[in-house]
Amino acid sequence: MGASLKFWRNLRSRYFANASRSVVLVVMIALPTAVWAQSRFDIRSAYVEPADGVYELNATINFDLPDGARAVIREGVPLTLHLEIVVRRQRNYWFDQTVATLEQSYELVYHALSERYLVRNLNSGEQTSYATLDMALDGLRVISRLPILDQALVEPGRHEISIRARIDVRTMPDALRFVLFWTDDWRQRSEWYTWSPQL
Repeated sequence: MGASLKFWRNLRSRYFANASRSVVLVVMIALPTAVWAQSRFDIRSAYVEPADGVYELNATINFDLPDGARAVIREGVPLTLHLEIVVRRQRNYWFDQTVATLEQSYELVYHALSERYLVRNLNSGEQTSYATLDMALDGLRVISRLPILDQALVEPGRHEISIRARIDVRTMPDALRFVLFWTDDWRQRSEWYTWSPQL
């Protein structure tokens, strides 16, 4: 009888601990959208350079996460960074020609077992491990040597490259999904960054 009572007390305490943690996360998620809106999110710089028959993109992204977003990531909720890339050939007497479009995605997730933050390239599967959230976010902010265009596809003429980034929650625990249905706190999109490189 005593063992059974102890079992139910332990079960009840675990249940309330998990429930209280879910309530804290729901409150963080439900913070006003203004908190997210005040944070920076833009492409600071971008350029391409040729390497091994392709053009590679290098870019730096500015973004800050509010405390609520950081707390949710520490609870194991993945955050995804998407890059949209469009290459156009400019034409004087007709519409510009789209040469290539590409979407590149990265996922940041906390791995509780190893106590590491993992950033994974969702296109290639390549993964990098970081000791802290800030180090992982710094890794996401710098895009380095990303192949975007085969040099053989480039015809003579002027070209324009545009990139845009967005960040959002990829999956959510069931306890938070209902709240996120009513708010866009965890989605952010940059303006297009466009330049005309010498290809």
